[in-house]
Amino acid sequence: MKHIIEETSKLFIRYGVKSVSMDDIANHLGMSKKTLYQYFADKKDLVLSIITHHTAETNFCFHELSKLEGNAIDILVKVSEILIENFGKINPAVNFDLQKYYPEAFKALLDHKHSHVLENIELNLNRGIKEGLYRKGLNVKIIAYFYMARMDQIFALDASDESLKDVKTEDILRELLIYHIRGIANEKGVEYLENKLLKELKGKK
Repeated sequence: MKHIIEETSKLFIRYGVKSVSMDDIANHLGMSKKTLYQYFADKKDLVLSIITHHTAETNFCFHELSKLEGNAIDILVKVSEILIENFGKINPAVNFDLQKYYPEAFKALLDHKHSHVLENIELNLNRGIKEGLYRKGLNVKIIAYFYMARMDQIFALDASDESLKDVKTEDILRELLIYHIRGIANEKGVEYLENKLLKELKGKK
């Protein structure tokens, strides 16, 4: 089942959710549609299973990264790089398709964002303040919400917008990360970003 979820996710990320049929999925997997239906009742069930799988993976990733050596900026960069790798090439239609055609899966995704994702952004902000890298007096809840909202805007960008024709989503996400850190970091944090990480981030473009 995990193989089905992972391979179907790749199709959705590339083509959107609505445009990929169960026939397309079965052909891509090299199995009959009848076999596919032995694992999932219908496409809605498959879509919800994919969202559930990826939210669980994200939670596990947050948990593991929090145990790694390094400061708050190191952790934030590592999390962002994983997001860029996993979602940098996502079709802008995915978010729209989920919201319009798969409301149950979309709600599960929203619930995850407004609980676990926000919580982990807040934890990172508090950690950075304690480590003396982020500015004191930040309104952690508001800043966390702003950062998540900006990411949502990126994933909802209109692919037909001519001004974004030659702009890659992964580049936008990377610039958002730098923008975010510069906005919350104090002088020490900005210096750390510039001296230790900025060249590395730019080199991955």
